[in-house]
Amino acid sequence: MKEKGWRWKRCRRSLKEKRDETEFLEGKRILTAFHEYEAAGDLDVFYLDESGFSSRSCVPYAWQPKGETLHLPANVSGGTNVTGFLNRNNEAYFHTVDGSVTHKEIMEAMNVFVRLRSPEKLTIVVMDNASVHRKAVEEASWGWLGFRVWTWFLTTYSPELNPIEILWKKIKYEWLPWAAYHCFETMRSALGEIFENLGGKYRINFA
Repeated sequence: MKEKGWRWKRCRRSLKEKRDETEFLEGKRILTAFHEYEAAGDLDVFYLDESGFSSRSCVPYAWQPKGETLHLPANVSGGTNVTGFLNRNNEAYFHTVDGSVTHKEIMEAMNVFVRLRSPEKLTIVVMDNASVHRKAVEEASWGWLGFRVWTWFLTTYSPELNPIEILWKKIKYEWLPWAAYHCFETMRSALGEIFENLGGKYRINFA
């Protein structure tokens, strides 16, 4: 198979077949325009998304001495959900909850976020079309506008247009140490260390 140009690699799930390509390209064009204004200092652009972290996730890879296997406790309980705000300069804000992320949780996270922003400059928060996002915006966006924070929805089935997806992948598959999966407390501590040092020790190059 290698002689025929085939490669052995992980398959990926994709939503490309479900999306409207014209809408996708238009959404991409609008985001490019946002970032041009951002580069000129006229506004700020943050991306919002949620992710769940559990000490029962798949056991990660780790460097192990030859002939030995590292072991983690089985049936470890505990997890947390995180709503994150991230811009392309690695500036981020996080809101954690140990229960489900509802539209009320999104509203609470946004309410904290908007009060941290300077009203002297427009901030655009980009998010996908999840029902909890839509409902939160419907109920509370007028209040956020008072702080000059405006929301914009990505085109449907376009996760690759949301850079915060890269952050979640980095945390889960690169930055979380093996020891973080020992128990819920170590997972929470490791996440806190990453969140606190994002932009310094932990950094994503969006260039």
